[in-house]
Amino acid sequence: MNSISVWVLQIIGLVVVGVIIDIVFGGRKLCNILKTIVAVFLMIVIISPLKTIDFNNFNINNFTNPIEIDKDMIEEIQTDLINAMEKDIEKSLENNGFMSVKIQIDCEQNDETLNIKTIFVDLTNMVLLSENLNIDKYTKIIAIISKEVTIEREDVVFYE
Repeated sequence: MNSISVWVLQIIGLVVVGVIIDIVFGGRKLCNILKTIVAVFLMIVIISPLKTIDFNNFNINNFTNPIEIDKDMIEEIQTDLINAMEKDIEKSLENNGFMSVKIQIDCEQNDETLNIKTIFVDLTNMVLLSENLNIDKYTKIIAIISKEVTIEREDVVFYE
């Protein structure tokens, strides 16, 4: 057994001895004395692992190192967020009668923020429902995109 399991077994053993003393002797004065002795032994057993720590080489800075940010993880999360936004915009366009429109978001990624620069709207395979045949599709698509993300009209680029 390793030292931690031996230590835990010693604590459990002393607690069991204390319970047995309490059951056998009840509330008598001898019971209180024996419980005090067991409690002292229990305290000794609990603090006994401290003697194995080398306090001469102890350095508090080992526990207070600055937290490092995982930039790869942040970039992956931001990429997932961009993909989710693209899918949400495409779904929103489909719900409004613009089928098979592909969205691509070009953004500036840095450690703290995600700034959308341009949204590219690919209309090459677009299918319109009959209700959208006689409307200005560009204005309506920009309005739908603006409900999903905050972007200027001139930052939406259409491809046909």
